[in-house]
Amino acid sequence: MIRRAAACAAALAAVAAAGPAAAQGFEVERIRVEGLERIAEGTVFNYLPIEPGETVGSEEIAEAIRELYDSGFFRDIELQREAGTLIVELQERPSIARLEFEGNEQIGTDKLRQALEGVGLAEGQIFNRAQLSQIERELRRQYFAQGKYDVSVESTVSPLERNRVAIRIDIEEGPVAEIREIHLVGNEVFSDSRLRGVFELRSRRWWAPWSSRHRYSRDRLANDLESLRSYYLDRGYLNFSVTSTNVSISPDRRDVYITVNVAEGEQYTVDAVDVRGDLVVPPEELRALIEVEPGELYARNRVNAGSQAIRERLAEEGYAFSNVRVRRQVDERAKTVKLTYQVAPGERVYVRQINITGNQRTQDAVIRRELRQLEGAPLSSEALERSRTRLNRLGFFSTVNIETPRVPGEDDRVDVNVSVQERMTGQLQAGIGYGDVQGFLVNFSISQDNLVGTGDRLSLTVNNSEVNTVYDVSYTDRYHSLEGVSQTLSAGYRETRARQADLADYDLDAAYGAVEYSVPVTEVDRLAARLRFEQLTIRERSGTPARIEAFIDEEGERFDTLQPRLSWRRDTRDRGVFPTSGARQSLSLEGTLPGADQEFYKLSYRHQRYWPLPWLGERTSLSLEGELAYGGGFGDTEQLPFFENYYAGGVRTVRGYRGNYLGPRDANDGGQPMGGNAQVLASAQLLIPPTPEAQSVRLGPFIDAGQVYDTEIDYAEFAERFGEEPVPKGLDRIDLGELRVAAGVSLIWMSPVGPLTFSLAEPLNETARDQTETFQFSLGAQF
Repeated sequence: MIRRAAACAAALAAVAAAGPAAAQGFEVERIRVEGLERIAEGTVFNYLPIEPGETVGSEEIAEAIRELYDSGFFRDIELQREAGTLIVELQERPSIARLEFEGNEQIGTDKLRQALEGVGLAEGQIFNRAQLSQIERELRRQYFAQGKYDVSVESTVSPLERNRVAIRIDIEEGPVAEIREIHLVGNEVFSDSRLRGVFELRSRRWWAPWSSRHRYSRDRLANDLESLRSYYLDRGYLNFSVTSTNVSISPDRRDVYITVNVAEGEQYTVDAVDVRGDLVVPPEELRALIEVEPGELYARNRVNAGSQAIRERLAEEGYAFSNVRVRRQVDERAKTVKLTYQVAPGERVYVRQINITGNQRTQDAVIRRELRQLEGAPLSSEALERSRTRLNRLGFFSTVNIETPRVPGEDDRVDVNVSVQERMTGQLQAGIGYGDVQGFLVNFSISQDNLVGTGDRLSLTVNNSEVNTVYDVSYTDRYHSLEGVSQTLSAGYRETRARQADLADYDLDAAYGAVEYSVPVTEVDRLAARLRFEQLTIRERSGTPARIEAFIDEEGERFDTLQPRLSWRRDTRDRGVFPTSGARQSLSLEGTLPGADQEFYKLSYRHQRYWPLPWLGERTSLSLEGELAYGGGFGDTEQLPFFENYYAGGVRTVRGYRGNYLGPRDANDGGQPMGGNAQVLASAQLLIPPTPEAQSVRLGPFIDAGQVYDTEIDYAEFAERFGEEPVPKGLDRIDLGELRVAAGVSLIWMSPVGPLTFSLAEPLNETARDQTETFQFSLGAQF
């Protein structure tokens, strides 16, 4: 209104200056524009509602001035007549040459520029001082919402040549106002301390100097009030309300006092629960999805969870746009609520077509074979979620998005748009590392998880450490058959220097080749069968202990074996690396065929489970892991060959104890580990990202437990043959009382060269004979 009034006043002044001729009207023969510096004449004529040949008077002149002012380009406009020429004298508003910010930390410069550009204040735009004042007020409001009431925002406008200005906005943010007290009024059922526990905001605590919960924010207070309301509604207080909220600021604007007035009301119980409407799913099935039962306290969260569960169930049947409303009939005298779930499934929705975008290398067929939603079939939320999970588990994509837009003009048809963002699936690694067991290592590996976009995997590895020299090549055809049966072919050669791993002094050479087939049984279960041929050679050294020399004398030093392996795996994790929910289980039986040079079997079971702990931080999880393994001989072989024994201790099994040193040890060989035919391992660990953005790092406390047993050893016979019994005693049977336990903290980093693990651990029940290590680490690629 101010600008409009100014324009009218200017128009009247211009008319008066034009003289009586303007008032009486005159014919415009030509129009001349003066005073332009940056703006083109054509722009002026676009806004000027007068053309040559027209007869204009005071009304037309006033309208022309208003139109030019409304363009926002000019700060002064004057129209003059010179004979038949209309002279338009203009003074342009300056343009913004530079826009600078000083002192802003809470709100980044890029965000400020983006926000101001949205309201027309940006470099290259026309400068409007009134608009700048409005923006200053808005900036203060934004800081007030974040609890910074002592903020100061000042703008400096500096003129530049060619009718330009430079704007600098100086911001003194000041400290965030701290909450001194949260006072609750009107609560009788629950204590102040209990209700304050619902709030994210709280007064400062001396024992949590890193916390920001004492910093006031208007948005956080609004969230806390809703949490307070939910707390009461979830406990039956149907009529609870926050009657008023008062936030007072100290004179220095640094302390905040919050008073919340509440009306609790009375508790209500559920009288009856019913499901009605167009029930395309059997009503008893829908009723089973509702957790609330008659006689229980009314709980809004459980009531709403029932609605969501019904919608999800209908979505599985193709009713993607169903509506489930809960009608509440309240009996104020009896303080009861009757709940009626009114189901409106809507039209059943079918998929017209599936569109895939973003796959530059990966073939469409590789993606489509993982999809469980089919074209022409009813849209199923369960099938879509399974499809997303399967694509994520491939490891080919950094992001997977699935959208279901409706087909224009058709209420019962949707398209499924699958968009992916590919990640690098090929790796070329070369480097030097160190591990607490394998020592120094030099490694080279080249792998491609998505070979030329087919989804197949090819890898070639060369590894040379103090313990092992390994050459290995493998190829996996993930869809060897249309049913999803995978085939893996592998071959390699390995040299092992056991003494370098703190084992007995001998060398072991192995050449091998294997073929494995893996068959999907369900969405999360697979059965696998592998047949491996291995040619094994044991080489004695000067320090080879008598027990191994005796084995070579009796059994020979070279063994050719066929080793079948059957396994079952179940994987319900949400992701492959640092999962936060789900579990992974595996059960395997392997060994040799009857008649082999060495006849043995090995049975193992492993279980890992993850629980999300969002209250400790986003992507924080608890991991529990256990493993049981047992092996033995059969036929002419009395016990598990020593080179197939289990070992424990070290950063990958029981941290805090020296690598491989749990279990029986050979007293004749300086106490070197012998391993055993049975192994028990357990671990519990918190996986905490150090920052919310950290994707590849986790740290947290842990507790490990484990032991290795040899149930086939005869201590007396061993002493008779080799002069002394193994140590420590008591490990010739599985005794959980012999488990060794340690606690500590670990750091895991999924680096470009492989997983890096560091741990600080303290053994909790070690004996004098145990070998312990407080700090352990493993660096470099793992093989």
